Amino acid sequence: MKILIVGNSKPWSIERYFVKYLKEGGAKVTILGSGDIVYDFHSRNLINKMLFHSKLVTRYPEVNRLLLKTAGSWRPDLIWVFKGMEIYPGTLDKLRKEGFRLANYNPDHPFIITSKGSGNKNVTESVGLYDLHFCYQQQLMSDITSKFNIPCVFLPFAYDPGDMEYMEPSEISEINKLCFQGNPDNYRIHILAMLADAGIPVDVFGHGWNKTTLAEKKGVSVYPIASRSAFWRMNQEYRVQLNLFREYNFGSHNMRTFEIPVVGGIQLTVHSVEQAGFFKDKEEIFFYSDETELVTRAIEILSMNPAKVSEIRTAARKRSLESGYSFRDRSALVLESFKRLCL
Repeated sequence: MKILIVGNSKPWSIERYFVKYLKEGGAKVTILGSGDIVYDFHSRNLINKMLFHSKLVTRYPEVNRLLLKTAGSWRPDLIWVFKGMEIYPGTLDKLRKEGFRLANYNPDHPFIITSKGSGNKNVTESVGLYDLHFCYQQQLMSDITSKFNIPCVFLPFAYDPGDMEYMEPSEISEINKLCFQGNPDNYRIHILAMLADAGIPVDVFGHGWNKTTLAEKKGVSVYPIASRSAFWRMNQEYRVQLNLFREYNFGSHNMRTFEIPVVGGIQLTVHSVEQAGFFKDKEEIFFYSDETELVTRAIEILSMNPAKVSEIRTAARKRSLESGYSFRDRSALVLESFKRLCL
């Protein structure tokens, strides 16, 4: 099977995991870096960024011409678009008329646009043009199926065994604090400030926290975003890893859902039916339902005896490794779905 992936090939992109494991599964895969072309243009200098945001120069026309040309010459069995901010609905319509099968996977949300990078009208207006949608959220699956009558496959986030770095517990010096790794927004600032006001020591890692009011908050220490290896190490070192959702993840889950427990991290996160289906509360993960319970749970974990902590860390890692939560497992599901679509 020949699969053309349309998305990003940057080191931080989720696409690279699927490229790796789809090839491992026997598929022939090539990636058209639609996001790379646009990102490389508007990140080059301030003038280019201004041209892009004013929509005077977007590089979108170039991307769409390249997609049509690549599809026409390579003739893939299926074209898999990730998000699709750069792809015009008209281009998808042309590809459909030329007989190409089209699939989409949006790791954000096609109808909830929270930032310039999370989506645009190309994404929203193209939902009905695909033959198959992969959805990280079950409610989104239901919405797409009922509105567009398009088949959807539940594709949760995952961890990558090749990306993961794990150290034996004996090598780790535990830090008895709450840690949050991610970038700021008003909701996250509010939650972390509230925890600090409750007397909970908080360390925060991400871009731009030093420019927020949280940087001056007593009990809070802010740091630049951690390297990937440091990210994995801190998931193990800190007693509590807080997982705060973006708006489009509420009721569902995110990448941290799997990245924290796979190395034995203790995760504190908002309750959702999906997450509760992946991990057991108080045995492999800790859930809270409101801000009061968040504080209570954080204090509970920070006060827990070391033997209980070790038990939870072991159980979380065991569940992660034995339950098919890796990108290798997710890719096998994708490949099987593609084979059924192309019958």
